[in-house]
Amino acid sequence: MKFLSIAKKDLKELLRDRRGLFFILLFPLFFMLIFGFAYGGMGQNNEPHNIAIVNYDQGLTLPNGTHMNFGENVTNQLKDIKYQNSNVHIFNITTTSEANADKLINQKDVDLEFIIPTGFSQSVLGLKKSMAQSSSVTGLATSVGNNSNTNTTSTLIMRGDTSYMNFGTAESILSGVLVQYQDNLMASGVQPQEFIQSKVEGIPGTKSFTSFDYLAPGMMVFAILMLATSVATILTREVESGTLRRLKLSKMTSFDFLFGGLLPWSLVAAAQVLILFVVAIGIGFHWQGGINSIIMAVIIGIIGGVASISLGMIIASFAKSPPQAGQLGTLVAVPMTFLVGAFIPLPQIVIGNFMGQQVQIYDILPWHPVLVALRDVLTYGYSLNSMVYPLSTAILLSAILFVIGVFLFSRTRLRPENT
Repeated sequence: MKFLSIAKKDLKELLRDRRGLFFILLFPLFFMLIFGFAYGGMGQNNEPHNIAIVNYDQGLTLPNGTHMNFGENVTNQLKDIKYQNSNVHIFNITTTSEANADKLINQKDVDLEFIIPTGFSQSVLGLKKSMAQSSSVTGLATSVGNNSNTNTTSTLIMRGDTSYMNFGTAESILSGVLVQYQDNLMASGVQPQEFIQSKVEGIPGTKSFTSFDYLAPGMMVFAILMLATSVATILTREVESGTLRRLKLSKMTSFDFLFGGLLPWSLVAAAQVLILFVVAIGIGFHWQGGINSIIMAVIIGIIGGVASISLGMIIASFAKSPPQAGQLGTLVAVPMTFLVGAFIPLPQIVIGNFMGQQVQIYDILPWHPVLVALRDVLTYGYSLNSMVYPLSTAILLSAILFVIGVFLFSRTRLRPENT
């Protein structure tokens, strides 16, 4: 029964390597949690559709002195609509400017942009006036007045990336809601299309986008994040081989050792961005911008590389061997790739506002603003002025993470040994 002896030996070795067992058992768990969170499997069947509303309607004042703004009326109705037999709202509404709404569409933070035109209240009033006249309800006709300016046609615009799956779903639901809104206003013999129309518009530059155009910058962030695994493994190997012990006998400081390693690894991050960019172009990536956008992408990659190197330092501070460092690095870096939205759009979880921007929970990870900046410059062709917020956030968070990494590695690996 030699196989039983071998099985017993292997089982003991497996149980002895607790960290390896932890990696084997819990690594798939992280993927299950992340995909369940991203795709709505965390206990909620219905998900709100994120919509940015731009309301240009100024409203109007009726002859009796009552001020009406039907643009606000529609907005409030959209906020209140819920799924049937559910407490979940159909739409998650963000009221903002058109420029910011376009940016939210590009970043996939909202599914659709809904624009209410300036004369919308006049159009609704004209529809009500026609209803009153058609129904011979003189009281209603008197209340809305006889101002000929109310006989205007308004076009409600649903704008977004028409190739994006979430846009198609949100547009279909919103169109149905608008039809119902018009039906509620309609009377016999009145055609609401004479007063209220709707149309779909694609964001300039997005009609030719593919899913790969959205994914390519995420692949760059994935490569940058995997630097943490390599850095952690190499640092741990230097500890295990005695190289670090010999270096400590010299006049080397913690700054010399860690900052010296930061420079070549940052160049690796820049090279990864360039190599993946060239490959992406070769397989159909719709690159926006000129040589300046490539330079900006490399700089952004270096910022993300600093964050990954810092993460590698933190992992190496606790790993006992190079294989363990590699396992821990993978265990942290791969799920982190999904958590920053590199591969799949993430639901909005806003925790506050800063510099006029919504701050989401993912923004505490430096690779999320790095991803946003890469998409802005390569996929959407934004200028530097449009990327101040994600760039400054990425730089600040990377610097903080580097300080933490230096502190932990210095205390655990670079402290003078007692003689």
